[in-house]
Amino acid sequence: MIDCDFPVLQFNRDDSPDEWGRIHGETYRDAIRELIEIRTELMREKNPNLKRQNVERLADEQWNLTQQFDAELTAELAGIAEGADISRTDLVILNNYTDFRDIQVDDQGCSLAYVNSEAGPLVGQTWDMHGSAKRYVCCLRIPERDSDHESIVFSLVGCVGMMGFTSRRTVLGVNNINVTGAVAGIMWPVLVRAVLNQPDLPQMSRCLTSAPVTSGHNYLLAERDAAEMWEAAPGLAERVQQMQPAELGYMFHTNHCVGPAMQQRESTISLNSTTHVRYELLSKKVPSVTTLGQMYDLMNDHENYPKSICSNFQADTQDPSITCGGAVGNLNTGEIRMWRGDPVHDDHFMLHSFQLDYEIS
Repeated sequence: MIDCDFPVLQFNRDDSPDEWGRIHGETYRDAIRELIEIRTELMREKNPNLKRQNVERLADEQWNLTQQFDAELTAELAGIAEGADISRTDLVILNNYTDFRDIQVDDQGCSLAYVNSEAGPLVGQTWDMHGSAKRYVCCLRIPERDSDHESIVFSLVGCVGMMGFTSRRTVLGVNNINVTGAVAGIMWPVLVRAVLNQPDLPQMSRCLTSAPVTSGHNYLLAERDAAEMWEAAPGLAERVQQMQPAELGYMFHTNHCVGPAMQQRESTISLNSTTHVRYELLSKKVPSVTTLGQMYDLMNDHENYPKSICSNFQADTQDPSITCGGAVGNLNTGEIRMWRGDPVHDDHFMLHSFQLDYEIS
């Protein structure tokens, strides 16, 4: 199997979105095809009765809604499909794997934390998913085509983004929640990028809450001096935590619903088995975090291993997810770290450090 070695793909400001996608697809064509095969087989294992024609119908609906939502990001996706020489259906499977409404997915974790101390605002996230994905994680460095700003995004090859930071001193983090009532909607990686393209927190919130989402996720939206946590599902967006400008404190989330309205929609059948354990660990440890190094250590914490904040343990049955990577950032200094794997239990751990220019006007 291919190991992409946690690459950083940097786009050129003068290229068009479809050119970005085409370069992305051509560069990682074989890996993208291999990852699609893995994720398609995982879908079949979850639902052996799932027919290809049903997948194609759902993919067409999601593609069309995504194009209506953001034409430029859809053009980037089309470029990936062209460059990798794959079908549109396969690209939707790759980008929106967790949100297909006929599939009950229980292999997604992730822990998410935001801290604003006197030392500044800090964000950290693990990225827990099926262990087969670890070889395909990557970073995207994306310029805004009409300004001097840029984003640094954690992703998988063939996907347009899963979380990220921008030079506007904003960040979006995301983790999975399991809810009922999934419908065909936009691909959630497109929503990640669309929200990151917004200039400030109020507009980020409006973009998120107005989007026709497919299934459930929790989103952390933050700028330098304020932050919000939203649980979003089809027909419902509930703000479950908020910190006002200059308010000191912290927020965190794992993979169970905390909003009263969203709890009424929660599917307990596929609830992540470690979510409450990790939530309790975060509640104990987050209040002590005041530096980027401490946030990084928290996202790689192994207390109560394998049911820890960072876990490289691959279960055979329930929750076959591991910590495939993560990211931390300081919204004051622009220092960002993104990594693949587990620094303690993974011989193939890799770390990238970035510096965003916050002096950009």
